[in-house]
Amino acid sequence: MRRLSFVSLLFAISALMVMSPARAAGWTATATTLDLIAGPGRTAAFLAPDGSRFAYIKGDDLCIYSIAGEKGDCVTLDDDISLDLDSVRWSPDGTKLAFSEDFILTFRDSDIWVYDTKTNAITDLTSAPNRDLKFLSNTDPNVIYTVDMIPQWTSDSQSIIFIRYVFNKPGDARAVFYKTNIKDGTIEELAPIDTHYNFSTYGFALSPDDSTIAYNIDTRGKEKDGTWFLDVATQKTKFAAAPVQETSTWTYQFSADGERVLSIGIDATGAIRPRPPEASPIYTLPVSGGRQQDLSIDSYVFSAGWGPEGSELAYATFDPLNKDQEGLYITSAPGQKGDLVLAGRFIAPSGRSLTPIFWAANNTLLVSQVPDLKLTVVQLKPS
Repeated sequence: MRRLSFVSLLFAISALMVMSPARAAGWTATATTLDLIAGPGRTAAFLAPDGSRFAYIKGDDLCIYSIAGEKGDCVTLDDDISLDLDSVRWSPDGTKLAFSEDFILTFRDSDIWVYDTKTNAITDLTSAPNRDLKFLSNTDPNVIYTVDMIPQWTSDSQSIIFIRYVFNKPGDARAVFYKTNIKDGTIEELAPIDTHYNFSTYGFALSPDDSTIAYNIDTRGKEKDGTWFLDVATQKTKFAAAPVQETSTWTYQFSADGERVLSIGIDATGAIRPRPPEASPIYTLPVSGGRQQDLSIDSYVFSAGWGPEGSELAYATFDPLNKDQEGLYITSAPGQKGDLVLAGRFIAPSGRSLTPIFWAANNTLLVSQVPDLKLTVVQLKPS
């Protein structure tokens, strides 16, 4: 199961933020702090693919802001929607957002929802019977639950792939990948996940060409616990890597060229102490096969995300013994020494800070400062 200890670590971090423009070999970064709090908790921000605007969520309100912080359309979610603030994803064409509900933590029914930024409408794409029944308090032995989680858009923005659990008893819950079409609402099964463990998969990503799914199987430390790849066309699977010791994988992101996948997880120990670089729960894996690669050989990596081209990465470090080295870095490839472009401590601006740092096509990033969690717009320019 997902572990909550990482949240306490986030709240415990504090540092002096340096928000003036910083220069490094290859990049210039300018940061602007907005008067918005983003993560952890019931706040989050998600940058659109073109970098011109972002979705901001606070409690039950979802609003669209310009990148300058000007508020636009808003919608209020119904009380029975328990939004998973790490599941929100923009469609590649930048017109819609998809999200699911926080079943893994709340044990309430979860569906796949879409918010259309053009019409300001929210649609439940996978509504199923028994949604109103509470999983933990239900006493009817004949109820069948359908739990849908973790939407990932296809490259044409016309379909969403997601994880579905159908079960009567928790011990029978096995994950299956499904696909739903946005226009006609049809739903089709893609492939079951081969495991004997219940609720074993809660993180995955789809490659840019829609050919490969990276996903986790949590076997509670048993054999083949870790990251797997699924070939969508052939349904063949292969084991990629076990998680770093004392970490738990949460989500994935493919590089723009589709050759590597970024694995983002948590420190399962929950320890608030200096950690060596190799203990970071964030690393990359080659899709074609090979060893995992740490993002930094110098510092523990706290958050990260791929650039819009090739294998460039943005990553933020946590190094309380060398605070002058903490900051936002840009590297041309994982494992290569990055350029410090902005000093301070930063996290991805989502509910548990377990999304990638999204790097838009116009070289804009969104991060949150620590400790005040103010949303920060970072604009990168190659030197």
